[in-house]
Amino acid sequence: MKESKRRGKQAWVTVWYVLVVLAGIALAGVAMWEVPWWIDDHYLNDNLKQPVATTVTGVRTALLAIGAGGLAAVGILYTHRTLQHTRERDGEQAELTREGQYTDRYTKAVGQIASANPVEQLGGIYALERIMRDSEKDHITVVEVLAAFVREHAPAPLQPPSTQHRLRLARRRLRVGTPDTTAQRGSLTKRDLWDPHHPAEPVQAALTVLGRRPEGRDEPFRINLAWTDLRGANLDGACLEGAHLSKAHLEKATLIKAHLKGANLTDAHLEWATMDAAHLEGTDLTDAHLEDATMRSAHLEGANLTDARLDGAVMYGAHLEGANLTDAYLWAYLFGAHLDGADLNGTHLELAPDLTADQLVSARPRHSTHLAEGDLGANDAVRARITAVEEKEGRRAPDFR
Repeated sequence: MKESKRRGKQAWVTVWYVLVVLAGIALAGVAMWEVPWWIDDHYLNDNLKQPVATTVTGVRTALLAIGAGGLAAVGILYTHRTLQHTRERDGEQAELTREGQYTDRYTKAVGQIASANPVEQLGGIYALERIMRDSEKDHITVVEVLAAFVREHAPAPLQPPSTQHRLRLARRRLRVGTPDTTAQRGSLTKRDLWDPHHPAEPVQAALTVLGRRPEGRDEPFRINLAWTDLRGANLDGACLEGAHLSKAHLEKATLIKAHLKGANLTDAHLEWATMDAAHLEGTDLTDAHLEDATMRSAHLEGANLTDARLDGAVMYGAHLEGANLTDAYLWAYLFGAHLDGADLNGTHLELAPDLTADQLVSARPRHSTHLAEGDLGANDAVRARITAVEEKEGRRAPDFR
């Protein structure tokens, strides 16, 4: 309907141009024949002399030139409009052709990744990446297809929660009133977790493509990689900001300089993962397992690490400014770590080997913070800081006697 209206409008424009050209020709003829008589009528008599005749001829010639120039201008304008319409029509046709090509390529690529042949799957994945880069319009669809491929081909190995994990969740439910969601299916042994494991090659390829997708495009959604088995995956430098990775298994994965700002990593397994210089600002790591993870110079500013386990984690120079470490087990190597403003309510620090009084004073410790008996627990500056934090928040300061 719209196309027919557009063509009808163009037809009427063409008709009007033809009428204008004809009217211009008619006016030019009248002007060339009559205007000289109107101007020079008193000269045109029996006493007409050669100079006067020359003048009249010159006027007629000038009028003829003006008329010819006007007709030429009208012709040029008409030609310009015709070429413009032709270019627009050709552009629309080319766009339709491109859209058809993208559709054909997309259909073929989806058929390839649906194959059981890993080589065909790889071809389909990289074909989708090319489509995503060439067609911003198809960006969202390609990302969702690749994420669905990962979820389908690398589902998380489920296991019943351990007794310790159940106790932690029960304590958290009592504190914040959340419902019990611990029921899980399947089984996963410790051997499954720690044996060498890497995603299948097509799954790794899909992760790589997702991690290097074009920047600066609007993505009104979270990349959904929840409940996936990404053990041993290579996500170095991957851009997965805001991704949904809840309950994902990322044991022994490498995420060096990965961008996970604002991601959802609740109850995710990151044991022995390498996360040096990773960007985890504002990330939700509630109940996350980070035992023995390497997080040198990692950015965890404002991250939520409530009930997280960091036993044996290496966090040299890590940035934990403003992080929420409520009830977290921060039995980590914290040499040079930045704890400015970090919430240490109920945080377990009794086994942090290189924690200093200066780090505690820069944070927000409380009487509920678990400190090792000895120098830190008896440090006057630490005690004074706890008192100041408790008084500022309107809580009763502990009795250190």
